[in-house]
Amino acid sequence: MGLDEDLLEHLERRVSRPGEADEGGRAPGFEQTSRELEERYRYTIALSPLVAWTAWPNGDILDIDEPGLARTGLSLGEVRGQGFFAVVHPDDRQNVATMWRRNASLGHDIDNEVRMRMRDGSYRWHRSRAAPLKDSSGKILRWYGTIEDVHDRKLAADSIRWAAEHDSLTGIWARAAFLAGLDTVVHRAAEAGSEVALVLFDLDNFKQVNDQFGHDTGDALLKDVAARLSEAAEVPAMVGRLGGDEFALFLARPDTARLIAAIDQAVAALDAPFRYEAVTYHCRSSVGVALYPADGAESDTLRKNADLALYDAKGGGGGTLRYFRGELRQQMQERLSMLSIARDALDRDLILPYYQPKIDLRTGRIAGFEALLRWNHPGNGVQPPATIAAAFDDPELALALGERMQDRVLADVRAWRERGVNTGRIAINASAMEFRGADFAIKLIARLAAFGVPATSIELEITEGVFFDNSDAHVLRIISALRDAGITIALDDFGTGYASLAHLKQFPVDVLKIDRSFVDAPSACDWTIVRAIIGLGKGLGIRTVAEGVETVERRDALLNDGCDFGQGYLFSAPVAGAAVADLLEADRVR
Repeated sequence: MGLDEDLLEHLERRVSRPGEADEGGRAPGFEQTSRELEERYRYTIALSPLVAWTAWPNGDILDIDEPGLARTGLSLGEVRGQGFFAVVHPDDRQNVATMWRRNASLGHDIDNEVRMRMRDGSYRWHRSRAAPLKDSSGKILRWYGTIEDVHDRKLAADSIRWAAEHDSLTGIWARAAFLAGLDTVVHRAAEAGSEVALVLFDLDNFKQVNDQFGHDTGDALLKDVAARLSEAAEVPAMVGRLGGDEFALFLARPDTARLIAAIDQAVAALDAPFRYEAVTYHCRSSVGVALYPADGAESDTLRKNADLALYDAKGGGGGTLRYFRGELRQQMQERLSMLSIARDALDRDLILPYYQPKIDLRTGRIAGFEALLRWNHPGNGVQPPATIAAAFDDPELALALGERMQDRVLADVRAWRERGVNTGRIAINASAMEFRGADFAIKLIARLAAFGVPATSIELEITEGVFFDNSDAHVLRIISALRDAGITIALDDFGTGYASLAHLKQFPVDVLKIDRSFVDAPSACDWTIVRAIIGLGKGLGIRTVAEGVETVERRDALLNDGCDFGQGYLFSAPVAGAAVADLLEADRVR
């Protein structure tokens, strides 16, 4: 393709010098210089992957290199004017037209990416760049540009960007991209006057799926959840995986009624049982919801409030949906206050055990004690564990509190043994958080050795939360190791959980503790449950302990029905370690 007259004139001005013009007004050697420049231009283009083109000021194509024609399969006549638009992808044509309208008037350089149809009918990404040639007044004379094939590079960049924005396992949006999308949809909702729901899903007991069936099954479950939510969430919506077994969904709708219906549809998508190979699993999930604008005018506030609703759903036992309520924020403040108090009590060494005796109902004598956590407020005295209840659900604090209690109790037991005081077994409570550690049994047994306390002096009380938060194999390993060492196992709050009978069948348990809710002022139905638990214990050779015994009538009823031990204020309130010896002495001489 030759240089047109306007470009030649432009080159002439660049090489001419005053006083050196020939008869035609051209500088000596100009023709040779222009030929050299054109030759250099031709070789440069020939060796370059770029396709050169020229257009009129309005963008109509004037000329294009042969390689460009060869790629597209069009003739020069076909591409001139607006004909080149025929090879632009239909989805890109509007953007190209808009770009030309803007640049034709402003004269800005052009740099955009567009898909072009190749001779074989396929589309490839190309980068089109151009700059205008202007006269001295700034009027655009021509556009000179190039087209570069960037298809492979763009696909690679798109692949990298996709990987950064999407979860590698499920293919849905990853955390950062999802939250960015939430921010965008909230801004658009503010402009459109629509409503948005942020819905957070946390799969209940997902860890058990991995532990019981293997990580392949767990991965398949996560993929299935992502697919179900994506299918159920009709646009405008976006589904993301925030990490682990937590998923998120936001929905935009014109009004609250349609928004609630869309939420219900998404939640219902997880109701059907999950199936993978030979495994069938009912996927229970905790769900927290926050609504825009009612629960937050910004995406960050919306996310925090949805988190609070999710925490409330999980605290209710899981498998439930909770909408954000204003009081949840106050509850969270109370929880944070409890955590702060617990940390302070640990740092200042204020944790101490109190001991409540267990009474043999047949003899009326003390048979052992339960160690109950207390902490000593410098100004208000001894405080109950309810004041730091949230700490027992915090992984770090629950472990620290458990270990501090073990140290205090074992120090007391050692002191009593050195004085010849026989306390019977001392029961120590273990939270579900403590039981998560694979080395829980090893560490407890090592502590016993360090304090010189025999394992036969200790009983470990666990609740059914231990089973729900850990795999059956994990719990069985720990319980078996503790019992082999000589520690007995008590199942606390029996009858209040969901799978107590299954646990008795699977795990070696020595003691059942009947929850005080069945014993204290019970209805006829409650007492039927008490009798059933006592009978179950006898049938399985497991001792039973009734908590919350407050009256002589309850004690006598328990004794008549065959309960082994009682514990409650009828016998004694919890006492400090220093008072235990006196209790035992009074029990001995009465």
